[in-house]
Amino acid sequence: MSLASDALRTAVIRRAGERCEYCLLTSRFQVGGFELDHIQPVSRGGPTSLDNLALACPVCNGHKLDHTDGRDLIFGEVVPLFNPRTQNWHDHFQWSVDSSFEIMGKTPGGRATVERLALNHPDMLRLRTLYAELGFDCTKTDFE
Repeated sequence: MSLASDALRTAVIRRAGERCEYCLLTSRFQVGGFELDHIQPVSRGGPTSLDNLALACPVCNGHKLDHTDGRDLIFGEVVPLFNPRTQNWHDHFQWSVDSSFEIMGKTPGGRATVERLALNHPDMLRLRTLYAELGFDCTKTDFE
């Protein structure tokens, strides 16, 4: 059972442009539904409110679970994960110029999020490639 009302879920989906707010995967054409991610997890006192919810694909949501931090593999520090409510995606991530559809972290929090949420898992890279072959722009953010 969802903690969010239908109206709240609709508002989160619209705000996100029907895309995962972490990896930018579209929810269109997906068999499995996208989840409402509590950025600050309920288990850690996070509310079920528009300011604390992000649309997340099953892969990102399954890896994030109740984590709020991760390790920056460059400096080895534990840092807060990317927060789509308070941070801009393009400030923390960029698309790789060397590898098709690979997301690169630009900041410690971006790098920790790439690692924690497995944003570049081979299955995700294949899915982004398939979308591109179908003519869908995987790199566009509708929620800016």
